[in-house]
Amino acid sequence: MRINTVLLSLTALGAASLTVLQPAQSAHASECAGSATALKIINAGRTSFFTRHPSGVVDEATANKNINQAASGLAAKRSNYGTAPGGSVCLNTAMLNGLYNMTAAYTLSISEIAGGSHTAGSRHYNGTAFDVATIGGRTADASNPQTQALMNSCRRAGATQVLGPGDAGHDTHVHCAW
Repeated sequence: MRINTVLLSLTALGAASLTVLQPAQSAHASECAGSATALKIINAGRTSFFTRHPSGVVDEATANKNINQAASGLAAKRSNYGTAPGGSVCLNTAMLNGLYNMTAAYTLSISEIAGGSHTAGSRHYNGTAFDVATIGGRTADASNPQTQALMNSCRRAGATQVLGPGDAGHDTHVHCAW
């Protein structure tokens, strides 16, 4: 959070000035809501976040960096390779709440949030989606008995787009978007 410094004159009290720190108003997307939820997700300790993209690329937009950026109240960086648009985006609070709700029932690893290269127009680029690579330590594929249960849990938590095994490009992960 940015801080503005304000000097107030208090001559009636005998002090020359008093420095007051208060949150700054920002006109940029560098400060975002949802930091408390992102921090709860991290502190719950049931979710791990990839430190590199499934493509092998390492940049400032990995899932691990994205969740930590959000926990700090910052916009999450987007990758700048393939179809990724670069820049940054605030993570959607409904999506973060949905992910937090998933942590109560599942141990997850998240491979992507706002970073990575996806299809053009992907909801990842809007900060409204995450990809689950493993559930309970097993790949989120058709052979994992928890995959379909997680997909149903995402829908119940308000996800409007849930893709997984059987959907093009999603045989080894679950995509949940709000």
